Amino acid sequence: MAKRIIINAEKGSLFSPAVRVGDLVFTRGIIGQDEHGKLAPDIRSQARLCMESLKKLLEDAGTSIENSVKILAFVLDLKDRDVFNEVYREYFHSEAPARSCVAVTDMGEGVLLELECIACIPD
Repeated sequence: MAKRIIINAEKGSLFSPAVRVGDLVFTRGIIGQDEHGKLAPDIRSQARLCMESLKKLLEDAGTSIENSVKILAFVLDLKDRDVFNEVYREYFHSEAPARSCVAVTDMGEGVLLELECIACIPD
C-alpha cells in the first residue's frame, strides 16, 4: 500500500483534514465556516467559504483546486443548488471535475452545504 500522508493534522482529532495517498488527495467534509469557526449565514456565503477552504487545503497538500477530479456536495435543500452552482462556476471555469450533489436532512445546526473532494497531484 502507498504511504499515507496526513495534511494539516490536528492533534487529538479523530478526523484528518486531508490524506494524500500516492498522487491522490482525499479531503474531509468541508463546511462554510470562517477561520474562527463561525458559520456563514446563507448558502452563497457558505459555498464561497467551502470553496476557499477547499482551495487552501488542496494547496497545503501540494496540489490545487484545478486538479480536483471528483467533488461530492451535500446540500440541505436542493433549491439552494442553483446558488451553489453560481459560486462553484467561479472556481471551475472549463474543465470541471466530476460532481455529485445530494440533498440530506441534517448536517448540524445552520450547516447548509458540505463538500468533499478527491484531487490529483500533477506529474
